[in-house]
Amino acid sequence: MKIFIPIKENSQRVHRKNFRPFGPNQIPLYQYVIKKLHKFNIYVDTDSNEIISALSKSSEFAHVEVYRRAPELIGDRVSVCELIKYFITKNNVKDDFFCQLHVTSPFVDAELIDAAISKRSHGYDSIVSCNKIQSRLWREEQYGYCPVNHNPSKLEETQRLPVMYEENSIFYIINRKQFLKSGNRIGINPFFYPVSFPQNIDIDTEDDWQVACQIGEAS
Repeated sequence: MKIFIPIKENSQRVHRKNFRPFGPNQIPLYQYVIKKLHKFNIYVDTDSNEIISALSKSSEFAHVEVYRRAPELIGDRVSVCELIKYFITKNNVKDDFFCQLHVTSPFVDAELIDAAISKRSHGYDSIVSCNKIQSRLWREEQYGYCPVNHNPSKLEETQRLPVMYEENSIFYIINRKQFLKSGNRIGINPFFYPVSFPQNIDIDTEDDWQVACQIGEAS
């Protein structure tokens, strides 16, 4: 299966997170993740000369095809769906399914992707990584707080509450035809694949980085 990975040079909240030394061998975070996925064909879309040079010159990345991001798609407000459309067009992708993930999820590995891919055999048109939540949830409205999945006047054991699924963006396994039709990574018959800690870590803050580093250095 092809795996599409967009990597920006600029990071808004965690400065140069994609390039920071990570793991026992202290290599750049983006390399740490890509090396673990060597069994797949990886396509990297980036605006970074540093990444293009590193991935193009080393035999360690023979499974990677890296290309420069289109100028009109550079910027913090560009949707990943626009990058996916460009990936499909530029690389003439014909596969029924492909995967999209980010290098900010350092504990994703080939075994996790393979396990998720296996769900395709059940007829799902997309597989979405998620956090499985079974606790008392509330949402804030203009008039105050409102229960989401429970009745406050009837205290139930949490294991009896409806299960909620939170997208965590660790990976999306996407049906190409469905995506081109709808522009959405999630199809009409998706499977939400629970991913537990620490594989569900996505580095979005400095605190996330510190937690990931402690785990990565010990692994």
